[in-house]
Amino acid sequence: MAIPADRNVVQKEAENKLKYKRLCIEIQRMWNLKCTIIPVIIETTGIVTRSLRKNLETVPGKRSIDSMQKAAILGTTHIIRKVLQCEASSLKGGDHIWFKRSTRKKRPVTRDIHIV
Repeated sequence: MAIPADRNVVQKEAENKLKYKRLCIEIQRMWNLKCTIIPVIIETTGIVTRSLRKNLETVPGKRSIDSMQKAAILGTTHIIRKVLQCEASSLKGGDHIWFKRSTRKKRPVTRDIHIV
């Protein structure tokens, strides 16, 4: 399962198929079982690949693409809320925490002056 950016959905599906191909072959050898790779790729805003419905039909049981999309969107919003809360709490104290200036004393700059 992966949640890529908008334009990377199809590319991510191909990457996952290649990534898990070795594992599938190893399972077939070790356990003498038939193995199939079923990539489930849902974008952060809920976009899915065209082949997702066909891929999910091979899995026994009832699967809802809507509930998977909802889970991906809610996960994205949860991450965004956490980031925004951290930024808001750090702004209350003054400077932004990432850009806070150092409180260490600066060393005096010494320059040699040569008079000719």
